[in-house]
Amino acid sequence: MKLARNGYVTAVAAIALAALGCAAYLFKIPPFSEEHGEINASAVCQSLGSVSKAKTALTSVLPEASSYAFDDEVQLRTDGDDSYRSDCFVSGDGNQLMSVTAEMMRDEPLKDWVESEVAESAGQQHLSPFLGEVKSAASPSVAAIFMPCVSPGNIPGGQYNISVVVHLKNAKNASATDRRKSLIELARGAAEYAQDKGKCNAPSELSA
Repeated sequence: MKLARNGYVTAVAAIALAALGCAAYLFKIPPFSEEHGEINASAVCQSLGSVSKAKTALTSVLPEASSYAFDDEVQLRTDGDDSYRSDCFVSGDGNQLMSVTAEMMRDEPLKDWVESEVAESAGQQHLSPFLGEVKSAASPSVAAIFMPCVSPGNIPGGQYNISVVVHLKNAKNASATDRRKSLIELARGAAEYAQDKGKCNAPSELSA
């Protein structure tokens, strides 16, 4: 009888340990916790400008993932046209986390540009400027810049600007202020890159 009782206790203990092991695996409790990947500097989109600054900003806003992937597409401008465009897509574990688009377009009033290029990404969040006299707008989920690029008389249609929109689609648990600050840093970097590759002749006002 005693042996049977010991065998029963042993069986119950084994079942309990197995259940705990399954729970640990499902809820990622050590030693079954999922490893978090790091952003590889060599993989960061060149169209984001300074790699070191971009990596720091990305690390501060992107949610944790086991791996990150970057897709960078750049259409360089040739003299006399308005064809410059770059698109950087950032994914984590197969899910798109962020997009950064820079493109050349005709200058237009701030309100019109915000409504057509920025408002949808911001959703219901409040947008506020951050670059003094330069057209800009930012929230905890988007940062955008609309800066002069080619002065009138160089391309038919008048003045052309570079429009940069950084859209954070999935964020880590950081404060709204910190997210906005990091997105602005990414927008500045993409704008600086676009100003160079877009062959802009208008003075840079990004330091405003």
